[in-house]
Amino acid sequence: MPIQPVIHTDNLLLRPFEISDSSRVKELAGDSKIAKTTLNVPHPYEDGMAELWINSHKDIFINKKGIIYAIIKKYSNELIGTVALMINNIHRKAELSYWIGVPYFNKGYCTESSKALIEYGFKELNLNKIYALCMDSNIGSYRVMEKIGMKYEGTRKQDVIKNGVPKDLKSYSILKEEFNKRR
Repeated sequence: MPIQPVIHTDNLLLRPFEISDSSRVKELAGDSKIAKTTLNVPHPYEDGMAELWINSHKDIFINKKGIIYAIIKKYSNELIGTVALMINNIHRKAELSYWIGVPYFNKGYCTESSKALIEYGFKELNLNKIYALCMDSNIGSYRVMEKIGMKYEGTRKQDVIKNGVPKDLKSYSILKEEFNKRR
């Protein structure tokens, strides 16, 4: 059985989630600001949700459908968020997704972890394209996408329903050849 690798950056450690992380995930994901700016984090974030989510990761990785990481501050060992690639193996592409706890907004952690994961995706998973989506109101998220070299592809009009309201999604991507040129 393959083992999900740990990824090191200057300030962060990307490691698989452990069930012992569930209370911290609930604490961070339970902030309404996280639910407001993400596509898949519910609010309220109820008891048991973190455990169910964490328990799903192993099968996702083993079945090569994705790789989901806890973002850990290297020097304090604090769990501060998550970064993931959900993989389409047929087309050698993946969707990048992430969220960072509110106390860690605007500190570069999302950019640093996303850069590391897209590098892993291109080098180790042999992906050809990595894309990301965010609600058009989530300025912080699409700034991360721009900082990691993704290019704006367009807006998907009323692509999702969030709290009963249709929302537009901004779409960004980077190709392996573009990533290699930036290095």
